[in-house]
Amino acid sequence: MSARRSITAVLALFLVSSSTIVIAGSVHTATPSNGDSPVPDDGPDYGVNNSTFQRLWSEDTDKGNLSADDFGDSNVASRSEFTRRLAQSTDIPFAQPPQAADDWNRGDFGDYTPGSERSSVHPAGASLEDGVYIKDAYVSIFAVQPSTVLHQGNETTRYVSPEGQVRAISDYRVATPQSDQNGSERDRWSIDQTQIESVELTADGQSLDAGSGHQATLQYTDLSGSPQLTVTATITVQLRHVTLECPTWNDTGSGCSVDWTRNVETLEASKTVSTSQNVSVNQLSGITGNRVQFETDENRTGAVVHPNTEWSTIAVDEEVQARSNWWFYTAGSDGWQTMVTRTATNTSRAESSVRPVQVHAFPSQQTPYIPTEPTDDGTHPLAIEESWGTEQTGPSLPPNIDLESADPYVNADSLALSSTTLDERDFREVTIHGIVRGQSRTVSLSKQQTVRETDLTLTVVDANATHAVVRAKVTENATGDAVTTGRVAIENQTTALNSSGTGIVTLSDSGSVVRGEYTPTAWWQAEKPYAVSTDVTTLPADFPDAQSIIQLVVVTILWFLPVAVLLFGFNYMSGGELLGLSNRT
Repeated sequence: MSARRSITAVLALFLVSSSTIVIAGSVHTATPSNGDSPVPDDGPDYGVNNSTFQRLWSEDTDKGNLSADDFGDSNVASRSEFTRRLAQSTDIPFAQPPQAADDWNRGDFGDYTPGSERSSVHPAGASLEDGVYIKDAYVSIFAVQPSTVLHQGNETTRYVSPEGQVRAISDYRVATPQSDQNGSERDRWSIDQTQIESVELTADGQSLDAGSGHQATLQYTDLSGSPQLTVTATITVQLRHVTLECPTWNDTGSGCSVDWTRNVETLEASKTVSTSQNVSVNQLSGITGNRVQFETDENRTGAVVHPNTEWSTIAVDEEVQARSNWWFYTAGSDGWQTMVTRTATNTSRAESSVRPVQVHAFPSQQTPYIPTEPTDDGTHPLAIEESWGTEQTGPSLPPNIDLESADPYVNADSLALSSTTLDERDFREVTIHGIVRGQSRTVSLSKQQTVRETDLTLTVVDANATHAVVRAKVTENATGDAVTTGRVAIENQTTALNSSGTGIVTLSDSGSVVRGEYTPTAWWQAEKPYAVSTDVTTLPADFPDAQSIIQLVVVTILWFLPVAVLLFGFNYMSGGELLGLSNRT
């Protein structure tokens, strides 16, 4: 078995085994990484266990040369070690947006340490600006939480929930003019006060929240549409400029023989820096659907749900769910792997201890499915009858992501569900979870449809030795009303139903028994759904009619009468010896 197939098999086993359980593992120190590693040295931490921590960094370099034996009991002592080896070999997707990404970002955000007044510490991807006295100033968005970057075609869109938060960091350094301590005129520069006075969050120019300091967590609510989130930091500095002048300076002396004339000047300066990020709010507001019951099976129930947007899970109750074809991975945010420290004379780089992760969604090759385990008798509590939507071109994931997206794929905008174990009341409300963590909406399925039982009747209206004309009529079993949708298949012929619920077919060389089946429009796509029905009829026996029988008798008599007369003539001439008959008076 090739290494690639070995890892794929192990990954499949891992996903199946972890689909209904929480990945557990004791907290161990991660393998130390070098300066080029996308996996931070300081994890796992912040409540993220080691197994999940290993899965967060999908942009790491994967070692595809491990075999299935490397994951055997003799080499793997714990679940955490198993996950670590697997994460080093390939990338492990999540079935839904992981809570661990937000937990990690919340804790790791506090690890940022700004520089001093004379140094600016910034991620390598920051955009720096200079003022007269304020240098290397920036503000960077550490994370928008919760959020998911959706990969569609050649584009990506950052989806957020209507309520969330933006974490931002900012820093700068102060550059003062060079002090002059020689001669009869001297000046001294010093920093009286400096601060990041305000950090403001706006959406398309509308203020949402404000804070201050090098680290700011800014809240937003009731966000809608596709706004541009902007974080603006205002940095202020107060400088003291002291000038000294000696009125009796002796050029040959070493100092001033009288008191210096002292003048103190206070200067204030400010610098405003900003950064922006485009987002789209997934409101989950267009969800519709209806419940379904079946006249043919009182134990069967179901629903048609139209999320009309990307979704991760549809929950019928707390235990029974349907999962979509959207899967998720997490990777470190661009530009945060290296932290740079700048002073007036020096620039140094080091592996960053501040490493935000971002959730990504991609269309997997697995269609929507039911992750719930079957009951003891093998019955699944829920079935997906059909999922449908628009077909789209699959995205190309970054080259360092070892996952395969579907291409093309169907965005499952609608889903038909049925069950023989759940109660009808379970479908009165369903909860749709979006592709952004924590985003969900519970909708009431107040409209109910009934899949009506039907009756198919086949009637032979004409038949001969080579052909038969059969009429099919479909009616509602309960009311007798004509069914006008769907098709009827009779032997190898099919026909649509007319406005009176009737269809006619002509059969050639058919057997004596004729079978038919009514196939309705799928109940999840019909305004008035119906159930399948069947019927059997027989062709009449091929007996000749009375005229044909008379004609046969006449022809037979005409054929045999001359022969009979001739025989009786010879018999008469032979005195009865030919037929053994004798003349008697």
